[in-house]
Amino acid sequence: MVLVLRFSHVFFGALWVGMMAFQTFFLMPALAEAGPDSGKLMAALMRRRIPVIMPIVALITLVSGFWLFQRLSGGAAAGLMRTAMGLAFGSGGLAALLAFLLGIVVMRPAMLRSIAVAASLATASPEERATLAAELQRLRARGAMTGWVVMILLLYALGAMSVARYL
Repeated sequence: MVLVLRFSHVFFGALWVGMMAFQTFFLMPALAEAGPDSGKLMAALMRRRIPVIMPIVALITLVSGFWLFQRLSGGAAAGLMRTAMGLAFGSGGLAALLAFLLGIVVMRPAMLRSIAVAASLATASPEERATLAAELQRLRARGAMTGWVVMILLLYALGAMSVARYL
């Protein structure tokens, strides 16, 4: 059971961090550069269910990680948190949980709304286009900034988890 939990945690954690890194460092800047044409790419990502897959990957990572932490602590989480290893695992888990919550509460809605706004640009009147383009820009900026915060939290979690056993 521990092997399955650990594999799930590491595999899905790597997938989560990797997908967020790609999105933050490459995809969002490229979409900003593409301008209105980026709506087609965002629609293609929606068809591939990225907004559904990412939270599932994150949840598998979080649940398996919290389960591993509980098993490691033997039911005495407070005692484990008094060790350097426990603090590293605990703070990494907290950073990952915060990253998940920010992604769900702020980033995902901004991304979904920007996709809807981008899709409506094609059929909008010239007067509406300026308003919609401004809203799209605001939503993308919000998503990009939140993406950076989420990425920093995930990189901290990754670093803390990778060295925790050696502290």
